[in-house]
Amino acid sequence: MERSHRMKTKSKPVAHIYTFAIVWALLAILTNISANVVGFVILTSVSLIASVVVFMLVREKKDQEIEEMLKSEFVKTGDNDSKEVVEALRQLETLKTLSHHAKGKKVTKKVGEITQTSKEILNRVMRKPELFSSVSRFFNHHLPTTLKLVEDYIEMEEQSSKGENILASMKKIEDALAMLEEALKKQLDGLFSNSVMDLDVDVDVLKNVLKKDGLIENDSMSSFSKKENEE
Repeated sequence: MERSHRMKTKSKPVAHIYTFAIVWALLAILTNISANVVGFVILTSVSLIASVVVFMLVREKKDQEIEEMLKSEFVKTGDNDSKEVVEALRQLETLKTLSHHAKGKKVTKKVGEITQTSKEILNRVMRKPELFSSVSRFFNHHLPTTLKLVEDYIEMEEQSSKGENILASMKKIEDALAMLEEALKKQLDGLFSNSVMDLDVDVDVLKNVLKKDGLIENDSMSSFSKKENEE
């Protein structure tokens, strides 16, 4: 994770700093108002305003869904499960930041899909903590590996000359990310398997009660489903 942190720090936007310097220099040259104290204050104020505007435009927006999850009651418990969730959410934030620096649209899109599916997995286990053991590989392997793959991809993208080895490695990463996204979707679907069984039980109980009360015929449920499908 240390490598990810370095890359994230390195890529912090600095456009607003350059804006301040450029605006200040241009106005100083063109207007010569910096010759006195009042002019200097005006010049600095205008440059600062321009800098703030540019900063607001280019800064990376935080993922609001992740921010809400970090503020949840589950996270506030501070137990081991919540700590794992916080670490996973931080990794997703880093992953999203990294994806902004990838030039390949295919990788950017796939990372976005992985991030969204991962958030849904985390939401599910936060609601059903008993499912944590079934997603241990997600916390301990899938996310860290994804981060490393995306970092490697960006590093190879930045090479001005790309030989066979680099191009082949980039293709392998693209395929691996696609494979991971499919695997995460299956894992998310698996987290709802118990709910599906519970739902079947609830529906069967409802059906039997309605039959007992004489409110439906024996084949009413199947007839209703058939009618809904036809519509």
